[in-house]
Amino acid sequence: MPRLRYLLVLDFEATCDDTDKIVPKEEMEITEFPTILYDLHDDKVEAVFHEYVRPSLHPQLTKFCTDLTGIQQDTVDAASPFPDVWERYQQFLRSHNILGDEPSPAVFLTCGDWDLKTMLPQQLRLSGITETFKFSGSRVLKPPFDRWINIKKSYRDFYRLRYPKGMEGMLRHAKMELEGRHHSGIDDCKNILRLVRKMRQDGWKPQHEFSRSNAS
Repeated sequence: MPRLRYLLVLDFEATCDDTDKIVPKEEMEITEFPTILYDLHDDKVEAVFHEYVRPSLHPQLTKFCTDLTGIQQDTVDAASPFPDVWERYQQFLRSHNILGDEPSPAVFLTCGDWDLKTMLPQQLRLSGITETFKFSGSRVLKPPFDRWINIKKSYRDFYRLRYPKGMEGMLRHAKMELEGRHHSGIDDCKNILRLVRKMRQDGWKPQHEFSRSNAS
């Protein structure tokens, strides 16, 4: 495998409620779509993609969702629907040679498996976007969306912790303050990247520890 050049730090926010009755889990939709493209070789942020998304199944955000994420109703009302945002995201990845005939070695990095194992496939199905799946009826996405580094697992293994920690727990363990708002997708991406840099300073190499979509 070629040496990794880039990490794509990604952290979705989505429609939700605290009862699963207003917004069932299978009808959750992405409301914030951030990615930080981090150059491992030069230790720098190469580019940032950040858009909000207008949900279609449950366009009215619940109070629980707004309180949790800080995303306001007028923000999503003014945003584009997911298919438009997804197309711009593909363009973003192509412009940085993450998608293409000979893409640069890159892998996503998330805080948990949910973003790429559950939320992105669900959103693509809800939006009727099928070309990103490996084949019709599959739950597995095409590269580069079919594998990722789960920093919770990497952090636990690298520092030999007994249990994986959430983002705030990892920051506390690293003696770092939370910057921005937790559950703001873009702020979470920035804090996750701070942890990545700390781990790299301590000797971590993100090369062979990928999670993958379920095969089907």
